[in-house]
Amino acid sequence: MSDKNLLIGIDVGGTNTDSVLLDPSKFASETRGVIAYHKSSTTADVSGGISDALDNLSVEKNGYSPNNVLAVTIGTTHFINAVIEQDRARLAPVAVIRLCGPYSKGSGPFSDFPAGLTKIIKGYTAFVNGGHRVDGNEIQPLDEASILEHATKIKSLGIKSVAIVGIFSIINKTHEQRAAELVRSVMPDGDIVMSHTVSRIGLIPRENASILNASVMSFAGKIIRSFIRSVRSKGFKCPIMLTQNDGTVLTVSEALQTPIRTFSSGATNSMRGAAFLCAQEGDIHGKTIVVVDIGGTTTDVGLLLPSGYPRQSMSYSEVGGVRVNFSMPQVESIGLGGGSIVRETKGEITVGPDSVGADIKQRALVFGGDTVTSTDVTVAITEEKSMFDLGDKTEVQNLFSDSYKTKFQQVVKTKLERVIDTIRTSPEPIPVLLVGGGSFISPTTLDGASSVHRPPYYQVANAIGAALGKLSASLQKIEVLDSIADKDTVIEKMKKEVTADIVAKGAVEDSVEIVELSYDPVPYVDRTYTFEIKVVGDIDFEKVSDTLEELESANKTSFIDSTEAEQEDTFHKNSSYADKDVSHADQAKIDYQAYKPFVNESREWIISETDLEFIRIGTYILGCGGGGTPYPIFLEMRNMLRDGAKVRVINLHDAPKYAKGEGKFITVGFAGSPTVADEQLQGDELSDAANALFDYLKSKPDGVFPLEIGGGNGFKGMYCGASTKLDIPVIDADLMGRAYPTHAQILPCALKDDLYLKTTSVSDGNGNDFLITGAQSNLYVEKMMRAALAEIGAHVGVVNVPMSSNDLVDYTVHHSLSTAWRIGRAVRIARQKFEIEKLPERIIESVGGPVTGRKIFAGKIVGIEKKLFKGHVYGEVIIENEEKDKMVIPFKNENIVAKVQKNGSKTWETVCSVPDLISVCDADNGEAVGTPEYRYGIMVFVLAFSPSDLWISTQKALDVGGPKFFGPAFDDVEYSPVGKYVPPVSVIDEFGN
Repeated sequence: MSDKNLLIGIDVGGTNTDSVLLDPSKFASETRGVIAYHKSSTTADVSGGISDALDNLSVEKNGYSPNNVLAVTIGTTHFINAVIEQDRARLAPVAVIRLCGPYSKGSGPFSDFPAGLTKIIKGYTAFVNGGHRVDGNEIQPLDEASILEHATKIKSLGIKSVAIVGIFSIINKTHEQRAAELVRSVMPDGDIVMSHTVSRIGLIPRENASILNASVMSFAGKIIRSFIRSVRSKGFKCPIMLTQNDGTVLTVSEALQTPIRTFSSGATNSMRGAAFLCAQEGDIHGKTIVVVDIGGTTTDVGLLLPSGYPRQSMSYSEVGGVRVNFSMPQVESIGLGGGSIVRETKGEITVGPDSVGADIKQRALVFGGDTVTSTDVTVAITEEKSMFDLGDKTEVQNLFSDSYKTKFQQVVKTKLERVIDTIRTSPEPIPVLLVGGGSFISPTTLDGASSVHRPPYYQVANAIGAALGKLSASLQKIEVLDSIADKDTVIEKMKKEVTADIVAKGAVEDSVEIVELSYDPVPYVDRTYTFEIKVVGDIDFEKVSDTLEELESANKTSFIDSTEAEQEDTFHKNSSYADKDVSHADQAKIDYQAYKPFVNESREWIISETDLEFIRIGTYILGCGGGGTPYPIFLEMRNMLRDGAKVRVINLHDAPKYAKGEGKFITVGFAGSPTVADEQLQGDELSDAANALFDYLKSKPDGVFPLEIGGGNGFKGMYCGASTKLDIPVIDADLMGRAYPTHAQILPCALKDDLYLKTTSVSDGNGNDFLITGAQSNLYVEKMMRAALAEIGAHVGVVNVPMSSNDLVDYTVHHSLSTAWRIGRAVRIARQKFEIEKLPERIIESVGGPVTGRKIFAGKIVGIEKKLFKGHVYGEVIIENEEKDKMVIPFKNENIVAKVQKNGSKTWETVCSVPDLISVCDADNGEAVGTPEYRYGIMVFVLAFSPSDLWISTQKALDVGGPKFFGPAFDDVEYSPVGKYVPPVSVIDEFGN
């Protein structure tokens, strides 16, 4: 054989190394082009393991030589394992330079890292003037002198890894690029990561991903070089590629710069291999398919799209306890595999989640061991010879009763059916593909599966998927459009740009195709949209080979002839944590059921970190889909408490004793886009706005509380009241009891006849402050703020005219912080007690029980529509249950109405509407799902509960807070209360002396 037309795929896992040799000319045959394949245990010597794999493929009977191979593509879990295991030997300390101007300093780098990783990785942090706004304009000019100064300090500390993170660098990367040039001038040999090359919009998760990438770069370089040495030493001169998270491949150059892209490539390799192996199955080819990859310890389940690529997670993922938002496949994992330990207790059978793992050949019964595993029971059940010829069947013959076997099969079947139901996007039955070495334990019929397939060579689907990878490129932009029709022009321009990018990497231009294309409106920023596009293309192997040679030349080193230090390529397989000097817990485990908040003798509730966690969960559920995620401000508040800040919350009935006379109590909050809030983390907007108002009124406030309790604004009262800010008490109240899309939808505007918002202070925290001292109506104040938003970054702090003590009683929702706290506490207790199925019931109990609300629906999100109008995101989400009933929830930032259509019916019944609270929650954990996070396939439940009686006390109040406020589309909706409001008990009254 002389032609260069073969492919090799290798998947290096923590337990096994799988490899395969493919002939593309025979893909359509029964053999699927597989010439040879091999499974072996992964060795601590990485290069040795790959060499063994290549030797086992390259046997004389296969009739080929290294010269016949087009490419060797390798998948590995080494880099993600370094993070998960918190291995100091493989993780480097990182310096972070954040280009942020006056913003984000309260939520610094590493704010949400686990303590163990922080101890290992946190090396140095710096905040520097620079960064951009959502429209691409500078927040402040880049402070180049400061960057050079910090780079010099970083070098003196011996730190070699640097992450450079600029606000909205995804939109304008010039500051990050210039900062990298400056750092490189001081540290020419440093590993420098620019965040715009790693991830998408969302400052904290993008920064986190950049930090992890920078930390693992040095180790990744050694491993990648060892891969190259192993392949080259066997005579292969072809290109070497690495698989990445989305099912495509990276060139060596890309992998050296962004090894984080390989973090979840194992699962995607299996799914891509499954897509190829089922290509000849007419009933499933080109369809959406569930892929079930069963290994020795775990089962990974993902959704393979008709494109042949796995569905990606649309929001955040966690790696080693760190929140990130780079491209990751949406995979659900359970503790079930061929090595799962099987136990019988009081007649009940359990399977896993613990496993004998890599020790199966020493511990399983069929291999002469003493531990019952799922492999043993499956072999005992199987009448014919096991497909794997595993061990000695006589060891388990007649060992298990028929009842035992039946119960075992039912447990395995139920576990698989539940996880499959979680991942599929429609109640309609869907094809299921079984792959992986442990997949023989699965039954061949599963509820929810239209068919179950186990394709040939399923046991090395991961290696096959690695061999077949294509190149990819993606692009994200935010654009202001004169009209929605202009979107096509933007998309065409982006297509040309991303195509040029992938061709430069080594793709064949004629093969480039779009696999993902989306555009979404940016809330509160009129005519502004985010665009994302992703393309894939076949590899021009000669061009990629040239790229590798150029890379070696640029580095002035050969990847084969490395120094002794570079040749250290071992990894600590199954090593103990004992020698790593790390902690996997940020704090001691808390019994949430027994936890009591601290209320001092002065009846002040002193907020703790646990209280913050409860309030974080509760405020987002009270946000009714809007209000923005409270996560960034939660992190900042937690940092403040750790630095000694004190937050004192008081009962509003105790407010007069803190005031002189009637008192002055201000309300605070933010106006603007949640998209901007997630990237341009707050600075001094609220304190600047407050000071401007104080100067105007010639007085100081006696207390503070949030404009709305729902979403991120629910934290703003505590933030301002902290001893490191205004150091004034925080009132346990707000003006909505939820979140609404406009500032005019507050109780004083709904109940008072005069112009409540006549004095409003606004600041962007960057020197742009203004006061509104008069308007025709409260709605005109709202319009003036929205008009200004577009010009100063779409995110501002707002402080309203102070309230008196009497107004606190008459025009606020009482004890709303207590309500948020109780909701979050209920969720945490249910999760800690593994009562996930009771989450809806527990949340409703926390707000007053069945009399005040109920679960109105549960199912899966199957449809989403969004559009932008005057800065607000309008749309609807469709949820479908197993009976094929549907619920549709229209929203304007927040959820407005819930309607149900029974299966077979053509009519929709309104079951709930504002001012009742309608909250969509994740069925797996009880956390709120905000309207920006609505996406296909999420399993959710929908709660509805009663608002404060003030919202229905007058017709004017109902007009402001009810469905008709949201426009003519809701004129036919008559409000009917879902229940009766139960006034919440103050935390202070319950737990105080």
